[in-house]
Amino acid sequence: LNPNESSAVMILYSLTPTEFHFVRYPPINDTEVLTCECSSRSCQTVFWFRTLHNNSGFQFLLSLNNADRTSYGRKVDELRFKASKRDMGSKVAFTLRINKIKVEDAGLYSCMLQNQKENELWRPGVLLRPGETRPTLTPVTKPKPQGIPRGRCTKRNYQTPKGCGSKVLWPLVGVLLTLAVALIYTLYYFSRECLLTLLTCR
Repeated sequence: LNPNESSAVMILYSLTPTEFHFVRYPPINDTEVLTCECSSRSCQTVFWFRTLHNNSGFQFLLSLNNADRTSYGRKVDELRFKASKRDMGSKVAFTLRINKIKVEDAGLYSCMLQNQKENELWRPGVLLRPGETRPTLTPVTKPKPQGIPRGRCTKRNYQTPKGCGSKVLWPLVGVLLTLAVALIYTLYYFSRECLLTLLTCR
């Protein structure tokens, strides 16, 4: 690798799976096209990389400059991996075409742009999972809160502000009245016994 490619490889280590913006599931033997856009016409070269499955390694695929010169990495199939450039007026779009895609082509594909001042700009990667089926997302439903049954007051709904609160207080009032009557009767009984004793003693 030349110095520019080596620095790009070092930056690749900082990429994490949380930075994936797209996940694609192309069929086997299909053609997949990846795009890397430069917001201005100052971009001179694009570098394409692939992070292997489960982040087990990385691979420099190729680079393409404004002179349409392509440089391939080691063991890259030049017949299947093709790079091109498209002028879009105020910006430039670089593309990577993968022909007859295989299971072995799975990985995170990322691009790095280099401008005239050799400043480097990374673009979000695209995760390819050839031959796999896109998972179906099952909607998560929240359980409905169990409301308090109408017309019934139990110990579980003593804190209910409406309805049950007043119903719960009536038994308490009855208990208090019963205790008060029993207390009055007891006092009356002992006071009566004491009065009879005094009269007998005289």
